[in-house]
Amino acid sequence: MLNPSIALLISIVSILILIRIRLHASFSIFIGSLIVAILVLPMHSIPSTMLDSLFNYNTIRLMVIVASALTLSHLMGEKGLLAKLANTLESISPKFALHFIPAVIGLIPMPAGALISATASRDLVQRTGLNPEQGTFINYWFRHIWEFSIPVYPSIIITSVVLSIPLFSVVKILSPMTALAIILGAITSYWILRKIPNIKGKPTKNIALNLLKAAWPILLLAPFVLIGLEAMIAFPLILVLLILQQRAKLPELKTSFKYGLDPKIIFLLYAIMFFKITIESSGTADILISDMQSIGFPSMVILIALPMLMGLATGLAMTFAGVALPLLLPYIASGLDINSYSLLLVYVSGLMGVLLSPVHLCLILSAEYFKANLIKVYCY
Repeated sequence: MLNPSIALLISIVSILILIRIRLHASFSIFIGSLIVAILVLPMHSIPSTMLDSLFNYNTIRLMVIVASALTLSHLMGEKGLLAKLANTLESISPKFALHFIPAVIGLIPMPAGALISATASRDLVQRTGLNPEQGTFINYWFRHIWEFSIPVYPSIIITSVVLSIPLFSVVKILSPMTALAIILGAITSYWILRKIPNIKGKPTKNIALNLLKAAWPILLLAPFVLIGLEAMIAFPLILVLLILQQRAKLPELKTSFKYGLDPKIIFLLYAIMFFKITIESSGTADILISDMQSIGFPSMVILIALPMLMGLATGLAMTFAGVALPLLLPYIASGLDINSYSLLLVYVSGLMGVLLSPVHLCLILSAEYFKANLIKVYCY
């Protein structure tokens, strides 16, 4: 068997190359997981490891939660709740709505979600006189502020599962970063908007009631999870309540469940858990960290560089959380104890890599939608 550190390096490079040549992340991570398994595990144990990864409770839990979250988001769009939300927010204040539309839509995890909020706020961006780059930045940044800590995001859920700690604990540790993201985004946004004259929104009655009607699934979901209701129960429960409350028709349910049960996303979650279990069962993470330390890499560099590189290379928060966190477990977890500072540093580094990634779908598609120059967007 090969040295685990070298095997892992080969695996990660393979994942990045495969993603770079546009193979879907699910297949890329599965192939990378298979490579490291072949190189560090006895051949006879690989089939059982693959089966264990599939039928593992945490794998099933992860699939149920993510599939429910994606189905929920799609059904809300189908029933017009997202459009109603945008219209209500604009009636409060157009400048306020520029930030709040992507922020509220950002409460719902969905691939390329910034494109949804861009669609909802395009006319408003044009009426306020923002250039394409400014509109892209505000939409993109505020669409992602919640991904630092809100428990509806798959990357937060994966973090909880990989570290084997309650979702509430992950949210508690990471929540200050959402506050910081809002503050930093608001400072930049104020600088952008300070010379743009105010415009009036269309007055709307019963704003609070309209917001409640449009966003109640998310407003109900977050407290459920935070008070300790098991996420595998909370997500399907809210989905069922939405179906009943909206009297969803069969065609709407078919398209929403087809979206939520996308085989590539389900397979991606399995591939992530296969990678995690392979790393854990082989002791690869401990050996890698030991080797990096013996070479002389400072712990701080390791905690920042590895997740950030994974985020930059893939543009997917689920990927950096699923690949980097298992490798850095020795730094983050010791038995039942969690090093909050290490977790904070690793997660934020990975997510900043994702936000800066030129292969992040949200960035590419929203810049394309607004017809923005990507380099100028990066300046903001």
